Amino acid sequence: MENFHPPNIKLVIIVSYFLTLVPISLTSCGYQSCPAVKDGFLNVHLVPHSHDDMGWLKTVDQYYYGANNSIQMASVQYILDSVVEELVKDPSRRFIYVETGFFWRWWTNQDAQKQEVVKSLVESGRLEFINGGWSMNDEATAHYNEIIDQMSLGLRFLNDTFGDCARPKVAWQIDPFGHSREQASIFAQMGFDGLFFGRLDYQDKDNRKTKKNMEMIWSASPKNLGKRSWLFTSVLYNGYNPPDGFCWDVNCNDDPIMDDPKLIGYNVKEEVKKFINETKTWASAYNTNHVLMTMGSDFQFLAARTWYKNLDKLIKYVNSDDGNGYKINLLYSTPSCYLEEVYKTGLKLEMKRDDFFPYSSRSHSFWTGYFTSRPALKYFIHQTNNFLQVCKHFGANGASNQSILNKIFQLAEPMAVTQHHDAVSGTAKQHVTFDYAYRLSVGIKACEEVIANGIKNLISWDNNGDQREVERTLFGSRISPLANSNEIRLPNLSIGSSNDIQFCHQLNISSCTSSESMKNFFIHIYNPLVKVLRKTFIRVPLPSSSAWKVIGPDGETIPTQLVPLPEQVFSIPGRNSSAYFELVIPLEELQPLSIQTIQVSREQRNEIFKTSHRFHSSNFRRGSEIKFTNNKGLGFTLDGETGLIQTISRLSPSNEVPVTVELTQNFYYYIGMTGNNSGSDQQASGAYIFRPNGSIPVPVATKPVEYSVHRGDHVTEIHQKFSDWVSQVIRLYQDSDVIEFEYLIGPIPIEDGIGKEIVTKYSSDLVTRGIFYTDSNGREILKRERNVRPTWQYQMYEPVSGNYYPVNSRMILTEGNGLNGDSEKTLVLLNDRTQGGTSMNDGEMELMVNLLNLN
Repeated sequence: MENFHPPNIKLVIIVSYFLTLVPISLTSCGYQSCPAVKDGFLNVHLVPHSHDDMGWLKTVDQYYYGANNSIQMASVQYILDSVVEELVKDPSRRFIYVETGFFWRWWTNQDAQKQEVVKSLVESGRLEFINGGWSMNDEATAHYNEIIDQMSLGLRFLNDTFGDCARPKVAWQIDPFGHSREQASIFAQMGFDGLFFGRLDYQDKDNRKTKKNMEMIWSASPKNLGKRSWLFTSVLYNGYNPPDGFCWDVNCNDDPIMDDPKLIGYNVKEEVKKFINETKTWASAYNTNHVLMTMGSDFQFLAARTWYKNLDKLIKYVNSDDGNGYKINLLYSTPSCYLEEVYKTGLKLEMKRDDFFPYSSRSHSFWTGYFTSRPALKYFIHQTNNFLQVCKHFGANGASNQSILNKIFQLAEPMAVTQHHDAVSGTAKQHVTFDYAYRLSVGIKACEEVIANGIKNLISWDNNGDQREVERTLFGSRISPLANSNEIRLPNLSIGSSNDIQFCHQLNISSCTSSESMKNFFIHIYNPLVKVLRKTFIRVPLPSSSAWKVIGPDGETIPTQLVPLPEQVFSIPGRNSSAYFELVIPLEELQPLSIQTIQVSREQRNEIFKTSHRFHSSNFRRGSEIKFTNNKGLGFTLDGETGLIQTISRLSPSNEVPVTVELTQNFYYYIGMTGNNSGSDQQASGAYIFRPNGSIPVPVATKPVEYSVHRGDHVTEIHQKFSDWVSQVIRLYQDSDVIEFEYLIGPIPIEDGIGKEIVTKYSSDLVTRGIFYTDSNGREILKRERNVRPTWQYQMYEPVSGNYYPVNSRMILTEGNGLNGDSEKTLVLLNDRTQGGTSMNDGEMELMVNLLNLN
């Protein structure tokens, strides 16, 4: 068992009070502030806490202020006020807090006197921060880069505000709907001593209770990091809720402890006996003479006085009671103090090497729908994260400028909020989702200014607004210059004069007002990676098929290709665009962390069109086999009868004959189960839970797929129409190692009264024996096996949703001896947002791409 003591990281805390408070004398913090326990007793660590969602049924600020209480009675500002007031009254009391984003809101509105009181509480260990991130991030749908950023934002605030005493020692992921191995690895690498969580598959939990295996060492990167990724991990007994009958917040219905024998209703002996019975039950699942009891729940301690007054009485009377010979010792504590005592016992723990997906709360309730829920929001969040990284790059040269740091924070803060487990997961209510999107858009505007100013500082302009030769660089990389007065940036286009740079953030719907309205402009392409990008293509939305001339950074004419947009794009709800084409522009090489500039202009001469553009569209005879191959030997065939792909092939350097895989791809939908959720058999499909009505999905296309082929020097495109609400473009670029599938789903029809979970299947002839692989938060790869759980005997009730896993960035099929074997055939599917995925049949990859349920 590894040493649990923490590394040197720092954190912060926030709290409030109603009465006039005075600073508390400093004693100690960290493990030194932990209360004494009793040998020979069962020590019950009572942990007062509040789980505060950063948006769910209400927006993050409604939750903070206590607005819209008709939806949910919750107000974080009053929770913090109330808790601080009660902590001051008794030095034995403890409280833990997690969501730094809420604390930051509260802290910035406190006067100096209140802040000093809170600092004293932190320094004495009575108010302890755990986790420390800006929010309690989701573990299935968040990318590792986003997780690290939101954790860093919270930890930095805590450190800057409170110093070392606020540094969290344990991670506290009590509400996410399943737990990833990469998340545990990140915590271990950040120096956390342990992890506590509340949700895991009910079969797994029952098995662990029986075997007293609720605590373990999680080896979160067994092949790469080894012991450096080991993390003590504890499963909480009752989620994150108190024992039944012992909830004392204003919204609870349990009786208080009535301890005046002169009054009617005296119940001390009854409550003590009931609590001792609960303690025995909880303790039976663990292996030491310590048990952690969560005392609190969602947005509790709104009236901290009622909680602490009853907890004080409970501690008093249980500790003074004989308990029929069952000796227990109740004490206010924290998860880190509990962990310290478990560590002292020298307990030997089993090793965990896989993850905790999928999560099921009962036999027909697999929480796998949220892997895909609100796919547009997931895409927006991931793209905004990329934009934030670029913003930080351009802001680095002005890191001492507080104005620049403030603008970066305006995007970093909402990005951290949207990592919350009801945000990027897609499970918040619609008005809350709109609020997330609005916050991100405000932050994007702030970062646009940082990036625009960064571009201006790197590129010189003469008095006429023309760009001149320049040797200034970003992180040492030369900027490629080009002369003229307008400019664009990709992949987020920025257009305008030298003093008015504009950005285009709707390229996912082939829309950019600036490129559509201008006849002459620049494109600035920035490579944010630390490696050279070769043979890259960019696409610019344009309004007409006029001749367009593109000039490269050295004055050369770049041959381009004009491609028509699929007609389905024109019907996208909310799209207000004049673009009917996209100009495909090849870039030979992009240096690391550098900007390259090209010029685009409309020409009147037809010969420019003829020599610079290759455009062809045709319909092929039904029944023929159509072959497509690029200059790297990657290709596919299309069945002219069905309009579907039927094989892919690749010529590798070691093979003279291409390796060919039979592959078909199509779209289907599962019919969502209906129900009132009153029991497992009545479980309905929804934003969280995927429960199809049957295991065989319905094909979307009811007739042969309509298609057209568009060939050119740079890219070949197949435009497919499966139905009025599902279409797709297959792209094969020259110099590319991948075949691109870009689909358009919706509006999903519901006139038939049927909820639909739409999937795409890639079915191959690979022999995979039930094995497939998925990534973990965009980093390491985990092996999956259909209908199998590595650590317990799995009893299957839902054959489809029970085999779904989060796919953040890639899914893999291979023959032979796994990923490290000598397989000749391996298929890798790369996606641009998190989705649920599985392999229901050998050689098949299935991704859920969208869903709309009516429950």
